[in-house]
Amino acid sequence: MVMGASYGGAGAIKILASGLPNNYRLVVLERNSHANHLYVLPRYAVVAGHEDKAFVPYVGLFGSDNQPSRHVVVHGTITRLQRNSVAYMPAEYEEGNGQGEEVLDFEYAIYALGARLPAPIDLWAASSVFDEPITPGKLFNSQSVPQPFGLRQLGTKQAGIEWLKKAQRRLESVRSVLVVGGGALGIQFATDLKELYPSKSVTLLHSRERLLPRFSVRMHDEINKTMSDLGVNMLLGQRLDIRTTLPENTEYNENGERVVRTVSGRVIAADLVLLCTGQYPNTDLIGSFAPDVVDPRTGLVRVSSTLQLAVSREQGGDQMVIREGDQDLSHIFAIGDAADAFGAIKAGHTAWFQGEVAAKNILSLIKSKSSQLEKYKPGSPSIKVTLGMKRYVIENGPNEEIKVGEDGHQDLSATSVWAFWGANYDKNKGN
Repeated sequence: MVMGASYGGAGAIKILASGLPNNYRLVVLERNSHANHLYVLPRYAVVAGHEDKAFVPYVGLFGSDNQPSRHVVVHGTITRLQRNSVAYMPAEYEEGNGQGEEVLDFEYAIYALGARLPAPIDLWAASSVFDEPITPGKLFNSQSVPQPFGLRQLGTKQAGIEWLKKAQRRLESVRSVLVVGGGALGIQFATDLKELYPSKSVTLLHSRERLLPRFSVRMHDEINKTMSDLGVNMLLGQRLDIRTTLPENTEYNENGERVVRTVSGRVIAADLVLLCTGQYPNTDLIGSFAPDVVDPRTGLVRVSSTLQLAVSREQGGDQMVIREGDQDLSHIFAIGDAADAFGAIKAGHTAWFQGEVAAKNILSLIKSKSSQLEKYKPGSPSIKVTLGMKRYVIENGPNEEIKVGEDGHQDLSATSVWAFWGANYDKNKGN
């Protein structure tokens, strides 16, 4: 079983679907009707006209979409995980699904459920950060009240498209935006907004003096220069007092702008505040049945170098340590944003490679329990950050090579990624 069919899950599925013996069946459990291409969501929340490209149908996940397969995608939300089974609630949008919890058994599993996303790209939130607020002095209007999608639509392509269109309308209507967090997400929102709407006031607040501190200072310098050229207000080395963003502390000024403060007491006002921080591993399901596997400091799942669950790990080492009384969970693998994968950056391409390693190791174990398993070794950190509609900067490799380009595409070439899920945009965009 593969739990989650995003980037990491897709990498595993491709290997397993083609390599499993005929007496094995692959079950993919995924809550979304379509793969959500997360990297384009901030761009499509700002720019209209490309929304459908962000949602990739699962028509070719196991190979050719024209050939029947013994493997299956089950759409639903996992509610409980046990050593050899998983309980889930079937997706409401699937015709014929019952209303009760169902259970699936597995011999091997890959946990690829990622992390809870920051609010500006969280399509599953109970309400959207882009909902129109009811501020003092604004007449009550039923259309001003947040209208979350019904359960039957949550997780569908149509709900995702409507979510993006709501974001576009809100971002177009506001006069000022405060973007909190100087990671790739915050940088993309700030630069896209300022390039598309030069007259808007866009402020980026970041708690550190450097942007993307895991990468070279040249990366920071290039981004900082582009931000300055665009006219983005930069507030570096200042941390937001998160308490001022809580509903019970909501405050507006005389212009109807939301008022927040930094921990040092600086007051910042904007029509819209985008918190591009706070991503947290989605590991509660594992923690509920095997709490010793989850690092209490980070929320990440401990894994061995072969990406199998590890109750504990030698200090500084990469091997599982199974003590008397511990559960043997070596048949379960964890990858992507949920896994403590030896310092690997949290990104789609690293999750994909981890998925491949986990899948190959499952195939090896099926052949022989004593098989030598492949070890995952993180590559050098690499990243591509867009700086407006066409400009981008890439850092790649151990030598921290920097490339700046001006030939980016407005849709971020999203359709080229469809092949990772076995789909073709021109052929499958109607699915």
